[in-house]
Amino acid sequence: MRTALFAAWFYSSLGLIGLPGLPFALVSRRAARFFMRAWTLSQRFMLRVIGGVRTEARGFENIPSGACLIAMKHQSTYDTVAPYNFLRNPAYVLKAELLSAPVFGWYCKRAGMIPVEREGGAKTMRRMLEAARAAAQQGRPVLISPEGTRQEVDAPADYKPGVAGLYRALDLPCIPVAVNTGLSWQGSGVKRILPGRVVIEALAPIEPGLSREAFMARLEAALEPATARLVAEERARRSSAASRR
Repeated sequence: MRTALFAAWFYSSLGLIGLPGLPFALVSRRAARFFMRAWTLSQRFMLRVIGGVRTEARGFENIPSGACLIAMKHQSTYDTVAPYNFLRNPAYVLKAELLSAPVFGWYCKRAGMIPVEREGGAKTMRRMLEAARAAAQQGRPVLISPEGTRQEVDAPADYKPGVAGLYRALDLPCIPVAVNTGLSWQGSGVKRILPGRVVIEALAPIEPGLSREAFMARLEAALEPATARLVAEERARRSSAASRR
């Protein structure tokens, strides 16, 4: 029932919040960002009210106010929603097909997100880098999932070359962001919602200028233990709560 109710809200809210804002979004990118933020904040609120899921952000003082690269683990659909609550005008690197989605895709286009074809090869990489440079020149944080797509909570690391390409092209600090979102919002879309506490944690920045090998090693060494720590912390909290019932 919890999952069904939240799924109904999640999809219907695209129309309830997104459609009234479209006339404004079509003429103003700022308006598009305003309505996107309103929609993402509503998901956070209703996730708590309906799903019993609290959202906690940690370490966001590690993220500079201007342009940077954010490398965020991706366990859940919530990872494409929550960052807009905490970041100023982020440019997401996301699947190109999402831009074709009704309402959501229209807003992503207007907000200047960065589409990427999964099997696009070198041409897709060049386009992604060009779009990311343009976003960074506007002072926007560029957000990418190092693994390219959603992973199960305990899946082994499988980092793709896109994050290293962005790191080298942008020559900006990279902030790793660990999550435990997959414990509470499971599957693609809205397949299962479990009550708990979602934590999104920004870690210490990785300075620009490292070699590809050194950067990838630093990124994985930061993200994987931090993500495992957040997952273990939430599992222990749930186990303790269950034992007290």
